[in-house]
Amino acid sequence: MANSVKPALPVLIAGGGIGGLAAALALARQGFPIKVLEQSAQIGEIGAGIQLGPNAFSAFDALGIGERARSKAVYGSTPRLRSSRAATPIT
Repeated sequence: MANSVKPALPVLIAGGGIGGLAAALALARQGFPIKVLEQSAQIGEIGAGIQLGPNAFSAFDALGIGERARSKAVYGSTPRLRSSRAATPIT
């Protein structure tokens, strides 16, 4: 932190998803006390997964978790885009 004064109260982060945890990690690395508020009883996989673009891995690198994220990533061989209305292929 620039002014080296640590806040007495934690920064509250609403949500333990990818955005909330990334914000919490970035702020904690700057010396802020953090409290993540999540309504789920546990953090884990829910659903089929998410698709992230290359810029997400640049952000992961900046947070110091890029290599770990890459080791867990699944890379598709053929990207497919389908219409949400007709379920037909677009590309």
